[in-house]
Amino acid sequence: MEADKLIQAFTQVVKNQDYVFSPEAIVTIPALQETIAEFETQPPQELAEAIRNWYINHEDVRDAVLLEEREIDKVSKTKPETQENTQVNRYRVLHDELQKLQDRKK
Repeated sequence: MEADKLIQAFTQVVKNQDYVFSPEAIVTIPALQETIAEFETQPPQELAEAIRNWYINHEDVRDAVLLEEREIDKVSKTKPETQENTQVNRYRVLHDELQKLQDRKK
């Protein structure tokens, strides 16, 4: 899975599928947010690997991310590529969406 697609898929799951996050997963989100902050200036591959390392312990989240990534592939085959992803600071968006998820689940 390409790093950008994984990051995009994970962000979409966080934003739209909060039901896949167990209470145990929610508890570990602050540590994930710290990790994201550390990788803010690193290549996307580094962040993608950190996300993989986090969701390996959370099967429902992992499965949702993998399904979302497939949907992104389907859409990208029918639409021309855009530069939208490069215009948005993915790290900040992901961090903010994780915070919103935590707030909703409290």
